Amino acid sequence: MQQSPPLSTGPAVADEFAASGFEVRTDLGQHFLRSSETALRLLERAEIPSGAQVLEVGAGLGTLSATIASAGHRIWAVEKDGRLRQHLEQRLGAFGESARITIGDVRQVDLDQGLAAGSTLVSIMPFAPELATVLVRHVFRSPQLVRGLVVLPSLGAEQLAADGASGLRVEEVDGIARGDFYPPAPTVLRVVSIERTGPWSK
Repeated sequence: MQQSPPLSTGPAVADEFAASGFEVRTDLGQHFLRSSETALRLLERAEIPSGAQVLEVGAGLGTLSATIASAGHRIWAVEKDGRLRQHLEQRLGAFGESARITIGDVRQVDLDQGLAAGSTLVSIMPFAPELATVLVRHVFRSPQLVRGLVVLPSLGAEQLAADGASGLRVEEVDGIARGDFYPPAPTVLRVVSIERTGPWSK
């Protein structure tokens, strides 16, 4: 396996962005993960199969992306906010072809062409419940995705779990602190596992 660069042990990148006066986009439900340790915990919870490709929606500052890539997984990081392109390219550049970056709305991306069969979604979704559920449902329309682990608002998790037509099994597996993000999450968050149980029916 390719030697991976070490995770940053300095000040949280999110805290550095906060100190610089970077303005988050509330219309995107944008919050940035502050801790590499929390990213590692999410990676462990995700239980990514060996060799599986990972899709990350809302890569943000790349804290989770770099953690996934450092563990030797191939990652496709999709981020809508074009202001973050250069930062993501710098942070993930060391991983070469193992880390792919796309700047754009994931709903406009051809996932079927870009993902390998048996791929896994590992993402911190926007902290706007409706948007979070829309994005999860959208990406799982790709038959290439079979499972996932996502962080999303509690209301969004409840909506996904109650949607019997989605062909997805949704189970809460962990919690996560609001203060693990910049700015702090405005609502209670859930960490949920997702498994495809049948075809998309909508």
